[in-house]
Amino acid sequence: MQGDLERREKEVRVLRRSLKKDPTNLELANRYWRAVGSSQCGGSVHDAYRGAALASSVGAAAFARAYWEMFSCSGEGPRMAHFDEPLIQALEAYFPQLTGEDHFNVEWVLQTLGVLNK
Repeated sequence: MQGDLERREKEVRVLRRSLKKDPTNLELANRYWRAVGSSQCGGSVHDAYRGAALASSVGAAAFARAYWEMFSCSGEGPRMAHFDEPLIQALEAYFPQLTGEDHFNVEWVLQTLGVLNK
């Protein structure tokens, strides 16, 4: 059991380093998010998806989806501590481009933070 935990922690560290080098890589972000597993928190969403959310509407949708998944499991929603102005501006900019569940999730994040400018 200890070996599995150590392997998982190593995988998370490697993925985190890779994301620091390539922060817009959505595939890496998804792998990191899955590897974090039950340790998911707002900081993990930020670590995984911030770069992708700044770069594209697909990244913004993935960022918000991760927050919704985490909220659905743990009740932890978006908190301003995990957001900065460029990230909020990116979510606001990409929001009108999104549809369906992606639109809902980004809207929910922005409303929860109290920053939605309609």
